[in-house]
Amino acid sequence: MAEKPAGTPPVRVAIYGSCVARDAVDLAGGDALDVSVYVARQSLISAGHDASALFPEGARVESAFQRRMMESDFAGDLSERLDSVVSTTDLLLWDLTDERHGVHVFADGTVVTRSIDVLGVPEVLEVVDGARHIPFGSDEHFDLWATRAEQFRDHLRGSGMFDRTIVLQIPWALVTSDGRGTPWSMGTRAIDANEAYRRYYDHLRDLGFTIFEMQPLGVLADPEHRWGLAPFHYTQDVYEEIVAQVLAAREDPVD
Repeated sequence: MAEKPAGTPPVRVAIYGSCVARDAVDLAGGDALDVSVYVARQSLISAGHDASALFPEGARVESAFQRRMMESDFAGDLSERLDSVVSTTDLLLWDLTDERHGVHVFADGTVVTRSIDVLGVPEVLEVVDGARHIPFGSDEHFDLWATRAEQFRDHLRGSGMFDRTIVLQIPWALVTSDGRGTPWSMGTRAIDANEAYRRYYDHLRDLGFTIFEMQPLGVLADPEHRWGLAPFHYTQDVYEEIVAQVLAAREDPVD
């Protein structure tokens, strides 16, 4: 668990992504990191599309967090939420975990994310299932996402956040810490997910993003993880390494 030197303030991080960045901060950040905003369950393709009028008001959602994230996604408010913390944020951590289920495009052109939360709420799932699904990894999804990634880069440059952004390229774990193969996630094997993600990260490199990459053989899934066993729920050492890289980036910022 990271500890900040006595008398120094914590590094303030904005998180755009999901369990990879959030768990790193929670499980290894200690008092050295502090979250200024957390935007989850929102594809980059969905961002900027306001489909909030389509969110079912009577949806029965288990937690306030899940509702906030789904409503945020339907509103497509990524840029607004990040812009609101520019002056109080040292680093933006971005992981692509929530892209994995693709997006839904409505007849009016608005877009929402097919997130794990959506899949668990029948009223919301009924709404999105009435729209066209674009699967993650398909050429159509990548082309849409790549265009949005360039626009997002330009927006971050304009807000002054680009040089403070770190993309976490942490592959899905192929095996667990006790030597078993990791389970499939929503019909996808870790090895196939890693291959599908490759061109997305390559595109971000081409756009000039700072990327922290770990290799598949360097990550293991934790069978005792607080969220359960999944290829993207890692052992503690993975989170410790992410936090170490984040703190190093804060000490030696990109020019």
